[in-house]
Amino acid sequence: MKERRPAAGAVPSILKWTGSKRSQAAEIARLAPPHARYVEPFLGGGAVLYHLAGGGAAASDLYAPLIGFWRMVQAEPDHLVADYAEQWRRLRDDGPGYFYAVRERFNADKRPADLNFLMRTCVNGIVRFSQDGDFNNSFHLSRRGMLPARFAKAVQAWSARIQGVAFAARDYREALAETRAGDFVYLDPPYAGTYQRYIGGIDEAALFAALDQLNRRDVRWALSFDGRRGQTVYRAEVPPALYRRRLSLVSGYSAVAKVLNGPVETVSEALYLSW
Repeated sequence: MKERRPAAGAVPSILKWTGSKRSQAAEIARLAPPHARYVEPFLGGGAVLYHLAGGGAAASDLYAPLIGFWRMVQAEPDHLVADYAEQWRRLRDDGPGYFYAVRERFNADKRPADLNFLMRTCVNGIVRFSQDGDFNNSFHLSRRGMLPARFAKAVQAWSARIQGVAFAARDYREALAETRAGDFVYLDPPYAGTYQRYIGGIDEAALFAALDQLNRRDVRWALSFDGRRGQTVYRAEVPPALYRRRLSLVSGYSAVAKVLNGPVETVSEALYLSW
């Protein structure tokens, strides 16, 4: 197993999302094999997509409001920018009361632009859900969001980058079932036991069965799935027969650990490669 430092990347910060791969995206993209089409079935913050997006690329996630946000970036960038600027202004005028009003509205109607606002202004930008699926993170008193002008530049850069990408709100198994030989798939699923920070958990046996099917169809894939935080090792029992290599990519520091446990620890994550 090789230890790799993160390569410098230029992925604009657009949506705060737990588990973002912005620090690793350039390295993951560099490792990608030649492919006809890129597929990402656990989209999240989409950092790797920024590097590998192209005509015919397919990106999906189970969480529909998240996909709604990416569709806005792609097709309605000016509307998203104007909405954020107005929300940013109202937060300055009304303070925490406005944040909680938006949170209540989002939990009622799942408006994608509200998800963006909440992630930009909640405690440490950490996505967190109740057992009922409601967004329940709190307002970060010192976090008033990205300046609208900077956000606009990020949206414009992303919108240009993801033209031609097909977005879908669906289970990862549906996305993988449509892959074919010559595709490259990057998977960044939630780890087991992280249900509060994701709408759905992950059934490891089902995931491994899906990877086996990719191998049988000659679809190459890369999987981010476990790693180390400080001195604590999180090692998933990925069947060795499924992959050829396991690398370790340093991703920075854990904001989640800072909020939940106190100390800030260096995080590295494993990347499994099928070729």
